[in-house]
Amino acid sequence: MKKTIPFLLILIAMLAAACTPQAEPTPIQLPASEPSPLPTPETVTLPQTDSSPGQSSPAWKEIRNLRFGFGLAVPCWWLVRPIPAEGFGGVMTLANYDETYFMANSNKGYWDWPNGALKIDAVVMENADPALPDKEAYMAFVDASMQGLISSKTQQTGAHTATVLKFSNLVNTNDPPVKVFIYRLAPDKLLAINPIPQSIIDTPDFQAILASIALTPLEQIVLPSIPPAATPLIDASCAQ
Repeated sequence: MKKTIPFLLILIAMLAAACTPQAEPTPIQLPASEPSPLPTPETVTLPQTDSSPGQSSPAWKEIRNLRFGFGLAVPCWWLVRPIPAEGFGGVMTLANYDETYFMANSNKGYWDWPNGALKIDAVVMENADPALPDKEAYMAFVDASMQGLISSKTQQTGAHTATVLKFSNLVNTNDPPVKVFIYRLAPDKLLAINPIPQSIIDTPDFQAILASIALTPLEQIVLPSIPPAATPLIDASCAQ
C-alpha cells in the first residue's frame, strides 16, 4: 500500500486530460481550490543580476526544494507551488501564469487550456526499489491497466541522464502519448518531470530547465546564459 499515493500523484499529473477534446494534456486538478501557485519559504528563489557574456541571464531564477534537495532554474516570473513539508512524496508545480490569467482565458476552467499557458510538475516518488534501474523502478508505480509503455530511452540533460518514458492512455485511447523524464533523486527516491502541454518538450526553454537540474543539495543549479524565449503572460518586470 505504500506505493498508492505516488501512483495517484503520477496518475493525476499524466492522465488528467482524460476527458478533454484538445490535443494537449490538461493540468492536474489540485485538492480543494486552485489558488495561484505562489512561492513560500520552503522554496529558495535566487534571482540573478549578471547578464554579461558567458554569464547567466538575469531573466532566470533558482528554485530549490529544501525537503528533497533538488533544484532547477525557471524564468523569473514563473510561479511555484512547493512540495508540502510533510507527507509521502509530493508535487512541485511551476507555471508561467497565475490564477487570474488562467480563468480569464479559459472558457471551461481546467478542461480548456489557454494558448501559451505552461506548467511543469516535478513529482517525487518515495520507496522506489534501489536495486531496479530507473525505468523498472518507475514502472512499479504505474497501473498497467491504465497506462501503456510505448518506449523508453535515455537522454543527457546537462550534467545528468534522464530516462524518458513514453506512455499511451489505455482508458482514453484517443489521447496523445505523454512523455515523462525520470531521474534518480536518491537510492529510494525518483524525480519525474512532467511538462504540460507536451508540445513544450522540444522548446529551448524546457530543454534549458532540464539542463539546469541539480539532484542534491550540494550540486549547483545551472542557470541558462540565454534569456527565456517564451512570451510572458503575467508581470515579467523581474527580467529587466
